Amino acid sequence: MMNVDSYRQYAADCLRQAQSEPTPEDRNMVLNIALAWLRLAQQTEALKEEMEPDVQADGDEAPEEEEEQKLAS
Repeated sequence: MMNVDSYRQYAADCLRQAQSEPTPEDRNMVLNIALAWLRLAQQTEALKEEMEPDVQADGDEAPEEEEEQKLAS
């Protein structure tokens, strides 16, 4: 799987390409592709966050894991 930074770079490339497109229709098409890359980046970030539920937003372990570690020691 590619990374989020690559998706964002492709979106930026599309924005640059859109500036040189000769017609409004072509510009819109390339801009829509840029939007698709950005959406993919957002979706990928959301999936990564879902797959890492044991780490809270502040980087601390989830309370359940702390309790398990206390019980194990």
